[in-house]
Amino acid sequence: MKNSNKCSFPGCKCQDFSFWLYKWDKYCKAHYNQIFLDDLHAQYALWGGKSEPPDRLKYLIGRYYSENVTAFIGKPSLTKAIVHTRSYGWKKTKAGAVFTTIRYPINKRYGEPYANEVHQKWSFNISSMKYKFLSEEKKENLVMV
Repeated sequence: MKNSNKCSFPGCKCQDFSFWLYKWDKYCKAHYNQIFLDDLHAQYALWGGKSEPPDRLKYLIGRYYSENVTAFIGKPSLTKAIVHTRSYGWKKTKAGAVFTTIRYPINKRYGEPYANEVHQKWSFNISSMKYKFLSEEKKENLVMV
């Protein structure tokens, strides 16, 4: 009988009931972190920086935030989906990347006749794996009802 909670990393004998999924394989926390960060750094190295980063890199940056940063109520925060699907203006820097995300206040979701978009600028440091909120700009857009 195959143990479904065994780490997929070659040679690892860890058997844990709390495992981490990565590319459909199960890993112990230590090996999950290792392969995740290796993939993120490899994707970053492949990105030329002259255009938007590949979806995979945006996904990994958002996933790392979702899994490792504690968001505080009332403070600017990110989600995996926001970084992956609602980010633009990416610029590769020596330290990592700078990008802008679009947030929608609650009134957009409930069909109010107008919606404010909040454009938040963030930086991500590839060495320290830290995120920094840089600025925020509120934009009012008319929505036809």
